[in-house]
Amino acid sequence: MAFTFGYNPWLLLLCVAVAGGLTYWSYRTTVPPLGAGWRGLLGGLRFLALALICFLLFEPVLQQFQSSERPPVLAVLVDDSESMRVVTAGDRSPSAATARDSVRPILETLGDDEVSGSARFFEAGSALRALPDPIADSLQFDDARTDLASALQGVPEELQGTNLQGIVLVSDGQYNTGRNPLRVADRSPVPIHTVTVGDTTRSRDLRLRSVATNDRAYLDSRVPVRATLTATDGRGESVTVTLEQNGQTLDRGTARLPTGTGEASIDLTSEPTEAGLQQLTVRASELPGEVTTRNNAQTVSLRVLESKRQVLLLGAAPSPNVTAVRRVYERDADTEVTARIPQPDGSFIGGPLPDDLSTFDVVVAAGFPSDPVPTDVVERIATLIEDDGTPALFFLDRQTDLTAWRQHFESVLPATPSRATTDFVEVPFTVAQEGRQHPVFRIEDANVALFERLPPLQRSAVDWTPTPDARVLATAPSSSGSDAAPLLVVRSRAGLRTGAFLGTGVWRWALLPSQLEAADPLWPSLASNLLRWVSTEADDSPVRVRPVSSTFDGDEPVSFTGQVYDESRQPIADATVEVTVTDSTGTEYPYTMDPVGQGRYTLDVGTLPEGSYRYDAVARLEGTELGTDQGKFSVAPLRLEYQTPRSDAVLMQQVAARSGGTAYTPQTVQQLPRDLDRRSSFSSEVVQQTSEAELWRTSLFLLAILVLLASEWTLRKYLGLT
Repeated sequence: MAFTFGYNPWLLLLCVAVAGGLTYWSYRTTVPPLGAGWRGLLGGLRFLALALICFLLFEPVLQQFQSSERPPVLAVLVDDSESMRVVTAGDRSPSAATARDSVRPILETLGDDEVSGSARFFEAGSALRALPDPIADSLQFDDARTDLASALQGVPEELQGTNLQGIVLVSDGQYNTGRNPLRVADRSPVPIHTVTVGDTTRSRDLRLRSVATNDRAYLDSRVPVRATLTATDGRGESVTVTLEQNGQTLDRGTARLPTGTGEASIDLTSEPTEAGLQQLTVRASELPGEVTTRNNAQTVSLRVLESKRQVLLLGAAPSPNVTAVRRVYERDADTEVTARIPQPDGSFIGGPLPDDLSTFDVVVAAGFPSDPVPTDVVERIATLIEDDGTPALFFLDRQTDLTAWRQHFESVLPATPSRATTDFVEVPFTVAQEGRQHPVFRIEDANVALFERLPPLQRSAVDWTPTPDARVLATAPSSSGSDAAPLLVVRSRAGLRTGAFLGTGVWRWALLPSQLEAADPLWPSLASNLLRWVSTEADDSPVRVRPVSSTFDGDEPVSFTGQVYDESRQPIADATVEVTVTDSTGTEYPYTMDPVGQGRYTLDVGTLPEGSYRYDAVARLEGTELGTDQGKFSVAPLRLEYQTPRSDAVLMQQVAARSGGTAYTPQTVQQLPRDLDRRSSFSSEVVQQTSEAELWRTSLFLLAILVLLASEWTLRKYLGLT
């Protein structure tokens, strides 16, 4: 215990001495005279009051020191995932009871009675959770994911303030979520001792390793599905593999497994008959003596569209530019191209223009129209775009009739020419700063900066004026030398999207030399992105509700995001957004989204059983309906824990070695308490605790001063002192 002061204590002694002198001088003589006893009592009361005041003015702090001993803490992490059922099953069926029987002796060995110190038990599966008593009986081994790294990293935070001196990880060593636990072991503040549970040998097993199919398909088309199976302890037998949807078999085949450990593949076929998000399940028959059948099936999602994108491609004349555009779109699996190229006599290569143009989703005018094209044909295309609202892409060509563009397409073009001309100049293609973030320039396999290294294009020597609502995505030097001239312009107006590529010579981009191999993806990606952008309907709906994923894993919470706007496109923050989720049996689950500000809403409905679902959303404000939205999503079964039905002793040994710990087995874990006792680091620590009391803030001293002064004043009145 010690005192500290806010000021020099010698100065305090001086002040106390001065207080004593003033007190002596005050009671040296009194009127009327008093005896020495009374003068001593009154002087003592005053001196004590003045001394306490001086003492408190110097801000005294009382420090108390206390030592305590904290025993070492051992954190025991038990893998509570489903894979523990498989690796501990042996010849029996996987079950939680079998897994509990396997870990119970280990936990008893690590109890407080055996370990010198305190043992704290945690469940380490998809998350770190403290285990209640009785420890073994509280384990269910039902976590569908294993994240060992997060569990190891979370223990020091969970036991912060304790004398944590070691971690014991009881697991099969299999993880399927999160970081590699070896990275956490390298930085662990305490040793990690591992106990590998389960069979480390490769048990007889058949698992469906992967299922590959198209992301999208079309009605009444054949969709290939390739399944790859991995066999352990195979004996050359054949297994039946079926392709199923909603319990119905779509296709069936036989795959012959290799002898020993190896893989086999089989091709199946699906023919979708219904549009929307579909779930396909590939299932392999059971092998005799197989350790588990939970990994014999795998589910994938397939988005089925009603038909391919129908594109009407109209050229100016047979030219390499038209060929370059046509090749890109014909190679797109989602696109069906109908091409018509005019000839000098007014007819078309490929046949006459179809009588019904309403079946087309996009018009691509690759130089169209040119001089040979009859006026009535040009007017039909203009009506299709302007009146019917068909999206359109315009590619400039040397044969393009700019007068016809101005007369028939001015209302839909995102930029209009000042006059007609046949003069062209070579210019580089430069992506505008605004265009770098536009979807048409989201090219994964190449950097958009490579556009500046591509061969130059030819631009007509006229001034192009973009419409006020158009966006200039690429530019070229202007012929007048002033502002940059637009080279790629897009526009979205009243739900109609159009784009204009105002340069010709793209065939050079399709035939790049080997020195520009890195830029090969630029042209086909740009052309495809342009077509995809104009053909995508602009979402002007006032209510937009979407699931964060089209397919959720079996243990993944299903969540939605939403936005609500008024007629002026201003966000509405206080609307009521109700979402009804309907499963395949027609059962409805109503929910209400939570507002998060600025017209945005969220919803988390938790986990749902596997299957296909649809949702309907409606937004209301004070009883008035603002709009609706709907869609589909699916929930796939989660079988991650059954993909590798054996223990990984090598990983467990590496975790222990890298952290400074020791690897054990269920047969050698009895040595762990003795090994901990021999470690000098696993010991109690002495903790010095310091407490401080600011005496100058204590009300008791103020009360004492008041009592002393009041007592002096009362005695003075009693004795008749002036």
